[in-house]
Amino acid sequence: MAKIRAGVFVMVMWVGFLPATVAQNLEGLGQQKPMTVSGSLSARAIFYGANGIANRREPFSYILTGNPVLSFYNTLVVPLSFTYSEQDRAFRQPFNQFGMSPYYKWLKVHAGYRNITFSQFTLAGHTFLGGGFEANPGMLRAGFIYGRFNRATPVDTLSKTYQPYTYANFGFAAKIGVGKGSNFIDASVVKAHDVANSVTLPANLKGAVTAGENLVVGLNGQVRFLKMFTYSLEVATSIYTRDRTAESNVPPANDGMIKAAGKYMVTNATTERYNAWQTSIAFQQNKTSVRVQYRRVDPDYKSMGAYFFNNDLENVTVAPGTALLKGKLRVSGSIGFQHDNLNKQKQTTSHRVISSANVSADITERLGVDFSYSNYSNTQQRRTVLLQDSFRIVQVSQNFSLTPRYIVATEKRVHALVVSANYNLFSSVDKSVDTNSDTKAYNAFVNYQITLVPTNLTLSGSLNYTDVKSASFEQGNYGLTLGVNKIFDNKLTAGWNGSFLKGLNTQNDGLILNQSLLLSYKVTKHHTFGVNLSYINNRSQQLTYAPSYSEWKGDVNYRYIF
Repeated sequence: MAKIRAGVFVMVMWVGFLPATVAQNLEGLGQQKPMTVSGSLSARAIFYGANGIANRREPFSYILTGNPVLSFYNTLVVPLSFTYSEQDRAFRQPFNQFGMSPYYKWLKVHAGYRNITFSQFTLAGHTFLGGGFEANPGMLRAGFIYGRFNRATPVDTLSKTYQPYTYANFGFAAKIGVGKGSNFIDASVVKAHDVANSVTLPANLKGAVTAGENLVVGLNGQVRFLKMFTYSLEVATSIYTRDRTAESNVPPANDGMIKAAGKYMVTNATTERYNAWQTSIAFQQNKTSVRVQYRRVDPDYKSMGAYFFNNDLENVTVAPGTALLKGKLRVSGSIGFQHDNLNKQKQTTSHRVISSANVSADITERLGVDFSYSNYSNTQQRRTVLLQDSFRIVQVSQNFSLTPRYIVATEKRVHALVVSANYNLFSSVDKSVDTNSDTKAYNAFVNYQITLVPTNLTLSGSLNYTDVKSASFEQGNYGLTLGVNKIFDNKLTAGWNGSFLKGLNTQNDGLILNQSLLLSYKVTKHHTFGVNLSYINNRSQQLTYAPSYSEWKGDVNYRYIF
């Protein structure tokens, strides 16, 4: 029944949309093409094989994708998109997706598989199958979508896959607001529920995942004032019932908003309310900027219109930046303070300090250097003392990166030399509590590339070194990477890349050979054929710890550009 409602809704939207196209100004249509097509279509066939290890993917797979755009009289634009693959047989949620979002002036209509964002706390990019619209006439900002957010994935009793299972989930989202550009205010709502009878389960799996229902209401606004300040605010409240099939005679929590939401959704003892909000003020004047942001997300905050939230956190972030010496020196950074355990229900509270600094300098027209530093400290303090002695854990992660660059460009040649050194340290401050977590990582490379412009030939070489050390292990490698790329008559492109890496650890000091070959031929401006081949040979010297193996993959592809 829900599918029928969604289909009827899309048809009604199209019927309501057609008069707008008919009523457009017909002057000059005779000099325009009735319909033009742009975009592209592509097809790929992928072959795979491995020796010495189990296959990591299917021996053969294919994928068809397309993003054609239809334009009628250069006025009505209909973008289409689709993805089709045999992998849909194994994916929990649909891999084959077809959808379009035609638009005319201020009206856009959505049909098929789409992902829309109304705000970061309500409808935030969740893919749905259905229909809807977005309208922005003048100062009005409106939107509505209805459809299926998830399809049911019952357990396969033979393969025992799809655990935990998911219910079919249907719902709608709406937005209404006023404003333009950087000055606006929007109110949005998401209402969705799981269909409890959409999955038939064996008795031993019932109850592993319960059918829920969700109502989210949010407010999102931004205003720019005095030409240099921008203030933004976003708040949302989520009423979430974890099990809508639970006994309804057990009352929900004594919460006024939950009681009010009970008129529009199922509420019971499993219903809870969560809040999230974020506010910031930014200053921008010439090449100097400062942004101060506060964010708080309740523990377990969730919305059926979004996939994931970092929750149970409260943080404040300050991020300044400026450019000096006529833009040749650019400096930016940030510092943030964050903690969790907002409801004081955990035994420990984590306090984090996150800071970073970035400096980029153009010393001459050819020589430049980039430097970055980041620091992440995490402090855990036990809130409730269960033992005679309480403890405090402090961990620090620091990263330093220095990258000089030298580029010389002439009409015939382009030389680029880049050197990079990176050091990462993760350590525990209190060695009496944690003595084995200290980890040091070193990474460095020297890369040189030359392009011979008249012959469209590019040669590159790189030396690489990586070493990761801790009290319990050491992993790393060093080696050489070479590459060559050539374009013939602006039609045929051929390229080869090869890397030769040697392990540093005595338990894993084998040799890794990685080769790849690229061929692409442009028959006409519309048709392009390509072949990609890759091969990995891992020669382990210590078969007790790691096996020797080889792996290859081939990709034959075709692309049509309208």
